[in-house]
Amino acid sequence: MSNGGTDSSRRPVGVVDIGSNSVRLVIYDRLTRSPVALFNEKSLCAIGRNMVTTGMLDEAGSDAAVAALARFREVTGAVGVSRIEAVATAAVRDARNGNEFVVRARDALGVPIRILTGEDEARLAGEGVLAAIPDADGVVGDLGGGSLELVAVSGGKQSVGHTLPFGPLRLMDMCDGKIERARGIVDEGLEKVPGLDKLKGKSLYAVGGVWRNIARIQMDEGEHAIRVLHHYEIARERALSFTNFLAGLGRKSLEQIESVTRRRVEAIPYGAVVMERLIKAAKLERVVISSFGLREGVLFSKLAAEERAKDPLIAACEDLSVRFGRNPALGRVLDRWTAPLFPGHDKEFDRLRRAACFLADTGWREHPDHRAELSFIHALNAPLIGVDHRGRALLALAMFHRYDGDDERQIKRVERFVGEDVARQAV
Repeated sequence: MSNGGTDSSRRPVGVVDIGSNSVRLVIYDRLTRSPVALFNEKSLCAIGRNMVTTGMLDEAGSDAAVAALARFREVTGAVGVSRIEAVATAAVRDARNGNEFVVRARDALGVPIRILTGEDEARLAGEGVLAAIPDADGVVGDLGGGSLELVAVSGGKQSVGHTLPFGPLRLMDMCDGKIERARGIVDEGLEKVPGLDKLKGKSLYAVGGVWRNIARIQMDEGEHAIRVLHHYEIARERALSFTNFLAGLGRKSLEQIESVTRRRVEAIPYGAVVMERLIKAAKLERVVISSFGLREGVLFSKLAAEERAKDPLIAACEDLSVRFGRNPALGRVLDRWTAPLFPGHDKEFDRLRRAACFLADTGWREHPDHRAELSFIHALNAPLIGVDHRGRALLALAMFHRYDGDDERQIKRVERFVGEDVARQAV
């Protein structure tokens, strides 16, 4: 797409992900260290349905996917997207008619479509998680409709990835709808993955719509204080008991759960089985949900080394300061001024202090009577990466106190979540 001479680095970029279950377009504000999604549309087409049986992409699903891609072309043109990266994953690469579909898809979307290998898919999912959680230590699991990609991550780097045919659409076909048989299939496949024995006590960084939906159900049940899925953590025993519970539910029972996405109902028990068996096989200690995955990995892989090296939390907060603050220089001035006031604190607290400095003036446009409350809510729910839920809560509490808030109902629940020490640090 031509940009007509305009600086394309400041214009939106799009990523199209053609998966076994869904076809998705995400438009990000620009190619940057901490991108923000401007537009996110998903069409659940299930092109990979019955592939184990037929070896072919589903005809009705393929037609729906092509129609969605034609619509995506209209949307990206209207928004003025400077570039589109389009990728296709397990179903397309494995189907006998995958290449024929790609020709139709390319003509509908208007840009080339890259068919990813399983190793490519794992690597890009790992890139996406490391972009959002640079200190990730464990294994990235990207569960799509047709496959599971696994890649170990530690110290900002990742190992060689592995792909397994355990996406819910394919798994339910392989096991003929029998959950116990699915458990056996997954166990047998995981036994062949090298290096799982080295992950004991580490984390599963869970990527993919089905796993996010499972986390949302669990979050709602536990009434978690923060309603953001990214970096939501589930301890081992809770994850095992909950996935086992979901795997045993029938369709009618799942449909009665408010937070279940209706078109993922049949996939959730199989996604739960894969998570449960992976946690057990690798003796993992917790699940950490990542909203960044393959699509963000595609963007991250395009960044210059200097941009990739930036702290994602500081980059995001500095960007918010520029967009919504009165003076773009204020955050840096506050950073220098407050640094000597907090001697002896660890590196993580210092990151949060710096982030708070950049956020400090972003609520100035709100009505004075509501600045504290609204700034608290915005910080608590902002599309921030590079920060866990406790850090997110500290920043929200700091904004509440920065605007001298006095409505304690707004903050008590979050203070209980983080504990007295963190609440005191926020003040």
